Amino acid sequence: MRMLSLLLLLLFGMALAQQAVLGEADSLLYEGNKIIYTGHVKFVRGDGVLTADKVIIYLDEKKKAKWAEAEGNVRYHDSKRKARANRATYDFQKEILTLTGNARVEEGPNFVEADEIIYYKKEDRAVAVSKGQRVRTFYVEEKGEQGKPNKKGE
Repeated sequence: MRMLSLLLLLLFGMALAQQAVLGEADSLLYEGNKIIYTGHVKFVRGDGVLTADKVIIYLDEKKKAKWAEAEGNVRYHDSKRKARANRATYDFQKEILTLTGNARVEEGPNFVEADEIIYYKKEDRAVAVSKGQRVRTFYVEEKGEQGKPNKKGE
């Protein structure tokens, strides 16, 4: 019972900006400075949903989430974007997401594909790099009120 109470406190302590996180998996292992979720892992925070085969959350000395890594069939979606990769890491303090291996991020009809995509959430900025293949993007420009493409400053 004591261990269950500790795990519940740790899971609720992962919330950033007072937002709760719901985690589900086939199994969970708590090892002092990390929590390991394996098998059909699913995390829900706000409208964001992350799924993967395995997720490890590394804790700081105060037992708060410091960073996380997801492996195998990593998928993420929220109201604005979808993403997929073989592996993902997330730094909770710096709010930096790194997708590696067949990485793809979509926003509406637009997408970027690369070996690695790094998303800097605080800056709303992304960097895409490929080492064997080229970075691929697809962008659909929105039409203005009179049927003309929008230009910055108009």
